[in-house]
Amino acid sequence: MTIDTPAAGIRTHNRKLLRQLERVTYREVLSTIPKKCFERDTLRGLGAVVLHLGVLAGSYALFAVSPIWLAPLFWVWIGTVLWGNFVLAHDCGHQSFSPYRRLNALVGHGLLLPTLYPFHSWRIMHNRHHAWTNHQDNDNSWRTIAPETYAGMNDFNRFFYRHVHTWAWWFASVIHLFIFHYDQKKFLPQERPEARFSIAVNVVFAAVALPGLFWLTGFGGVLSYWVLPWLVFHFWLSTFTLIHHNHPDIPYFPEGEWTPLKAQLFGTVHCEYPWWVELVAYRIGVHIPHHLSTAIPYYHLDEAHAALKARWPEYVHEARFTWPYLKSIVTTCHLSGPEGYHLPIKRARVVRGRK
Repeated sequence: MTIDTPAAGIRTHNRKLLRQLERVTYREVLSTIPKKCFERDTLRGLGAVVLHLGVLAGSYALFAVSPIWLAPLFWVWIGTVLWGNFVLAHDCGHQSFSPYRRLNALVGHGLLLPTLYPFHSWRIMHNRHHAWTNHQDNDNSWRTIAPETYAGMNDFNRFFYRHVHTWAWWFASVIHLFIFHYDQKKFLPQERPEARFSIAVNVVFAAVALPGLFWLTGFGGVLSYWVLPWLVFHFWLSTFTLIHHNHPDIPYFPEGEWTPLKAQLFGTVHCEYPWWVELVAYRIGVHIPHHLSTAIPYYHLDEAHAALKARWPEYVHEARFTWPYLKSIVTTCHLSGPEGYHLPIKRARVVRGRK
């Protein structure tokens, strides 16, 4: 199923598909994926990290000797490469990077340092998203709220919610980072030691690296070499995660309707990106097999997706990243309406006017 724009009657069609999917087991779908797709190659993963860090270092070296008018190109490119750091660390967080948990944690911490994401804090929060993908109440990634809830917010919260879900979507991951990943209260008691460790690592890194960069390059250097690429990184992080599970035709399932299979297979979107993004994004847009099993390394995702698409084509949502496609999401996917389908924020004004 290819997604372009909302189609008439799609929700009726979806109801039929979802009823059929209730007769299928998770194990049945997972068995579609070839066993070799679950094999981890530690040397391949380490090689990718070394090559990737070489690209990052080389990009910074070129940036340092390039004319100032090329700076915007380097901001975009280096920010995109930092997104690749995050994707490789993402495999580490899911233990699909290697069979060695300590190695995964070491590599994951190192890759995430320039993004300021504390590895264990992120890993714990991200696993909650996988546990409750597209659940109307429990998902912690891009979950929308009912119009009545939005209308009942105070002015500040309503302003904040409205802009993060519309034109400022690209900044959402910055807010999510500091609200969720650095707050110990967001973690269970048994999770806090690892979260505290990762936070401490990041604080020490930032306390050394950022003043050091300022000392070497001044305020302009901090802005150009780190802040602006970091914001581009967050553009990609926010955009990828938004597209992964959001479209006017894909619901966030209410309690009683949600099942893991509906969420991971039907509620997840496969999206192709421009070649220069794919070059350093390690196929994270091939997201359906990853959500069915986080044990699949990035280099097996294409084969796993092909197997799923061949057996379950009617449940596989595919898209291509374009600005019109992104616009269809950020202008519509604001609130949860009937059956969990998205509504634009303007629908909440009608509800609020009746109060």
